[in-house]
Amino acid sequence: MEIGQVIRYIRKNKNITQQALADAIGMTRPYIARIESGKNSISSDKLTEILEYCNVTYNEFFYIKNDYKKSSKMNEFNKVLKLYYANEIEEISKIKLEVKKRYEESGDMFLRHLYIQCHCIENDFDLNKINREYLDEIADYLLSVDEWCYHELVMLNNFIFLFPPSTAFLMTKNLLNRAEKYKELNTDSKVLSFLFFNLLEFSFRYDGYNYSKLILDATKKYFTETTEFFEQTLLLFYEGMMDVVENSVTEGIEKCNRAFTVFQALGHDKIYEKYKDELNQLLKKVEANNPAN
Repeated sequence: MEIGQVIRYIRKNKNITQQALADAIGMTRPYIARIESGKNSISSDKLTEILEYCNVTYNEFFYIKNDYKKSSKMNEFNKVLKLYYANEIEEISKIKLEVKKRYEESGDMFLRHLYIQCHCIENDFDLNKINREYLDEIADYLLSVDEWCYHELVMLNNFIFLFPPSTAFLMTKNLLNRAEKYKELNTDSKVLSFLFFNLLEFSFRYDGYNYSKLILDATKKYFTETTEFFEQTLLLFYEGMMDVVENSVTEGIEKCNRAFTVFQALGHDKIYEKYKDELNQLLKKVEANNPAN
């Protein structure tokens, strides 16, 4: 639907007349009619006033505008990832060629990023096969953007394990700023969950323990609800990992084991094995660094 059509749709479903809406935002009824019919454009300020008067958020507005579907662009990212998990690599190669053509026609940076993601998937995320210049391009883009939006969060999440540790840790500041500013924006919670815990895994893997502590503290502030059960369990695990690093090994292992008990009780055997291996790897590092203990 066009913007005017969405405004009309929302107004009618809220049982608001054109005159009432016009009076509320300081416009005339004929002007509202022309906006709804697509004959007049509308400023972002007036659109904001309309949505506030109708008690509709911008996210809801664009969701309705997109026929009750998530952003078509982000759907393309998600489609490619689903094809990857289904091992439909040939299909991804076809999408890559189509995306390249669309990017050359439009110059839309989103399409360029999607093309690079397809390239990485085609090469099974193998750093020995991936074009290094593509990863540098993604890193330069993310580091050049001061105010991250949802797109940048998804970009970091998709490419984080391909970046050198120093590059990934440099991006931590923007991630934490985004999490702090947009804490109440529920649409961020899923991707931030992936990102926080991916960064925690990444930091422990590459001995970036200062970043581990920073990210852990931010994650604990972000996921405070007891209903966020999975996140709370992962937080318990990484608190244990941090204890191990800070020489409270017994206490750390005990916390990790409590998290493992939850994973096993819920039948998450793969998750249990994954994080059990993370703990074992950390214990080996700690032992190697402290042979006397």
